[in-house]
Amino acid sequence: MHIKEKASSLLVILSLFLFLFPSISSAHAYIKKSTPLENETVEKVPTKVTIKFDESIQPSFNSIKVFDSEGNRVDKKNGRIDPKQPFILKSDLKKNLPNGSYRIKWKVVSSDGHPVEGVIPFQIGEKGQDSTAIENETKGYTPKADLIIIRWLQYLSNACYVGLIFFYMVILPKELRETGSVDKRFRKLINAGLILLFIIILLGLPLQATIESGYPWSEVFTFSTFENMLLNTNYGQSWLIQITILLTLTLLTSFIGFAESTKRIILWACFCLGTAMVLTKAVTSHAAGQTNQVLAIAMDFLHLLAASIWIGSLIGFVGLLSFRKKPELKQEYLKMVKSFSKWGILLVLILTLTGLYGSFLYIPNFSALFQTNYGQVLLCKVSLFLLMLILAAVNFIKGKRGTAEGLRATLKGELLLGLIILVLSVVLTNLPTAMQSPGPFNETKKVNQDMQVVLKATPNIIGVNLFEVTLKDREGKPIKDIEQMHLTFTMLEMDMGKETVNLTKIAEGKYEVKGLHFSMAGRWNVHVHVLTKSLESIDTDFKVLVGSK
Repeated sequence: MHIKEKASSLLVILSLFLFLFPSISSAHAYIKKSTPLENETVEKVPTKVTIKFDESIQPSFNSIKVFDSEGNRVDKKNGRIDPKQPFILKSDLKKNLPNGSYRIKWKVVSSDGHPVEGVIPFQIGEKGQDSTAIENETKGYTPKADLIIIRWLQYLSNACYVGLIFFYMVILPKELRETGSVDKRFRKLINAGLILLFIIILLGLPLQATIESGYPWSEVFTFSTFENMLLNTNYGQSWLIQITILLTLTLLTSFIGFAESTKRIILWACFCLGTAMVLTKAVTSHAAGQTNQVLAIAMDFLHLLAASIWIGSLIGFVGLLSFRKKPELKQEYLKMVKSFSKWGILLVLILTLTGLYGSFLYIPNFSALFQTNYGQVLLCKVSLFLLMLILAAVNFIKGKRGTAEGLRATLKGELLLGLIILVLSVVLTNLPTAMQSPGPFNETKKVNQDMQVVLKATPNIIGVNLFEVTLKDREGKPIKDIEQMHLTFTMLEMDMGKETVNLTKIAEGKYEVKGLHFSMAGRWNVHVHVLTKSLESIDTDFKVLVGSK
């Protein structure tokens, strides 16, 4: 089969599985708006509290409770998801609540299976002397050791199975495929990959139950918990699909050693089903929460598939390393290393393009790479990927020159880096993206003959923020003759009107205001208007991405 025909086959496979698995779930759910707002003071007692999230939330393992300053519940214990708007969680309040401080304690599970919880404080009536300040709190799931290990082993076993079949069918020369010792070792490796994958998928259900319910491992092994997971969660539905695929793969894999005439057909069928397992991960990742979901999921799927093929092929090379010492097989082995470079270039191209696409989706600006956990882990992943590329180039040169010296170390080093990258991929999949937690905003604009206007917003999330504006002339000195300065806030994703606030001078050329002016997560326009004592106006706009946590 020529490369063009193989590429066409892969394209058909991709299209087929995008059609077979149309059910798409959303990414992490975070608050876009609450009623009352965080730290809002309301004069009239509200009849209910509502929280609007940026994505649909699952019907299981959610709660919303309202407490007064003494810790007594004041809601009617009828917390529920709006059936017509599955992204809204609400609960009714008791009547005639006295003035004082209250807090909404909430927990939801987003469609991708990640729990998010927090506290929203608000005030009824003016604050009295006994009122205590309550901090807003929102926290998502932090990846723990059990999740990292199990999901990493799932990625690894997927790569071992799918990548090894690709290696055997495409990379391995026909002469080696027909060698009994090679065929025997290949079957042992893919059987080991399948067994490991089966064990890990079985462990995946109780693992997800601990994540969504918050129960420890010792308490999730109950019929009611598993029933709830399988019937009422997106992960449960995905898990049933995975088990169905695994049972089919087990049956097909057992037939590989039978008739040689059907072996290639069976192996390609196993490859297709193995890629479907990869796709089940993509449809529950960050990509599924994007507006253009099909494109985002397809790109994430291609990224995972390319990584699986690359790492699985490296496992094949390492598994057959002993052949480089056999005189009759040494040159065939080195030719195989060299020929893999053609596919390696394609895989690197796919990984690079899909990685860049994902970066544009989840990294709002350059500073977010350094300010957010997501960005920092991504930088580590990219750095290791570059090191992996260097080792891949070294291996290609060795194969081209026909030398096996040092090949063992460089191949194992390349594989080791790939395995570490898989760990970072697991962490990235379970961290809030930089779009949801972009960090403090700090941007400079030049206006009116090189005057500098600097806007800072800290912490740049829903709720109370500190806004600082600094003005400097073309020489970098503070501008002193300021008569007044104000900011105008406009939500770009929803018509919420405009809010204008005045700033207070704290130093020459430096002004600030603190308040609840970002009431929703998303993109805002902040207009800075300055009037000098000579009646000169300085105006500029800043586009701010406000985080939800």
